[in-house]
Amino acid sequence: MSNSVLGSVFNSIRIKFLAIIVIFVAALMLTVIGFINNTVGDIVLEQGLEKGLAVARGVATSSDDPLLTNDDLTLFTVIKGITENKGIIYGFIVGRDNKIKAHSNVTESGGDYKTKPESKTLRHGNNYTIIHFNDPNLGFVYEIAVPITSLRLRESIGSVHIGITRKVVDEAVNRVNLFIKYLLISGLLVGSVGAILITGVIVKPVHELVKSAHELGNGNLDYRINVTRKDELGTLMKAFNEMADGLKQKQHIQESFGRYVSSDLVEMIVKNKETWFKGKKTDVTILFADIRDFTAYSEKRDPESIINHLNEYFTIMTDIIHKNRGYVDKFIGDEIMAVFGSPVEYENHAFLASRAACEMLEKLRSFNIDRQEADQIQIGIGLNTGEVVAGNLGSIHKMEYAVIGDNVNTASRLCNAAKKDEIIISRKTFDGISAFNFETHLMEPVTVKGRSEPIEIYSLVAHRGPQRKTDAEHAASLRGQLNA
Repeated sequence: MSNSVLGSVFNSIRIKFLAIIVIFVAALMLTVIGFINNTVGDIVLEQGLEKGLAVARGVATSSDDPLLTNDDLTLFTVIKGITENKGIIYGFIVGRDNKIKAHSNVTESGGDYKTKPESKTLRHGNNYTIIHFNDPNLGFVYEIAVPITSLRLRESIGSVHIGITRKVVDEAVNRVNLFIKYLLISGLLVGSVGAILITGVIVKPVHELVKSAHELGNGNLDYRINVTRKDELGTLMKAFNEMADGLKQKQHIQESFGRYVSSDLVEMIVKNKETWFKGKKTDVTILFADIRDFTAYSEKRDPESIINHLNEYFTIMTDIIHKNRGYVDKFIGDEIMAVFGSPVEYENHAFLASRAACEMLEKLRSFNIDRQEADQIQIGIGLNTGEVVAGNLGSIHKMEYAVIGDNVNTASRLCNAAKKDEIIISRKTFDGISAFNFETHLMEPVTVKGRSEPIEIYSLVAHRGPQRKTDAEHAASLRGQLNA
């Protein structure tokens, strides 16, 4: 199996969740085992000591008279059967002379009783003592000592000693451990099955989301998830569908406007899709550019070459308009109408439109330089600045963003008045660019259709640089225009 396949397996949510469940169950069971080990060990030990103490007291009661009368046979009979009790490995009776009078192991009888030096006191109670030590042969031993009190003499005449092995406790703990191990395995199996079932419920919608993401990534913006859940994953799936709706709408806007408007305008439309198209009055600069003698030009060519030539020309002009943050409102035959300052508002829209007009003429000269005179395109451009009404216009079947008003008509009339390779601007446009380095010349006023009085116009010759004029240069320019 390759590393990539192994990586995908171990990175799976199902495997991670299963691992978490297994680790949690194992940690829980190990904690329980530790707790039960200590608890069971303590309980079994306590029960063994209580049992040993009861046996020792019974032996002490039965050894009173035999010990006083030195009846060793009776003492041996009393102590002999003590090891038949589970866990008790020895027992013996010690007299007042510290001699072992009787021992469950006959060979130990008659000797002196000596406390093992390594023994430690575990408990010292009322009429009993419990010590513990580790014997090389017997292992870990708890020894209970109970005094033998003579009822006649009312004094201690000896003691009974009972040895209890630790093995009883260990065996009980081992039995419990075995049970817990089975319980642990069962818990892990149940936990694993539960984890698989739970992760199945979680992973399925995640796979749906992954599939949907791939569909969107491949360009299928119509793909949607069928949401049937009402939990957090259902909310996530709904959010994913809403995101897909937004992408679909954004794509529609970009496809509808991307060829005709600048990128910042598309971004503004996407961000303000509910309000950008509402009608409002706004101050803009309108640009019209019209091909001169286009009728004569088109009569000499076939339709395909005309369309190809126009599309090449329109592409160059549109790029310049977009670069200067303008909006191509429409193509009217061979004429271009562009708006600067709406829908995206710029305070220096007159400057942007004027710079675009100069660049259009300059680019057109490069466009024509390698063409025969009959194939060259000559245009006239008109600019006007003023208030217009901007918004979506049309019917329920077809809508388009447009600007309307007398100032639009004036820009069109100035374009009609412009000669080949000439840019005519209105006084309002001139005022908007007078602080910038444009070369302009005052022209004779013209009377345009729809106006009773002649309007003041200027010829825009060139843009001399990006920097603004100084105040002195600005004043001198205005005086020169007035004296011209």
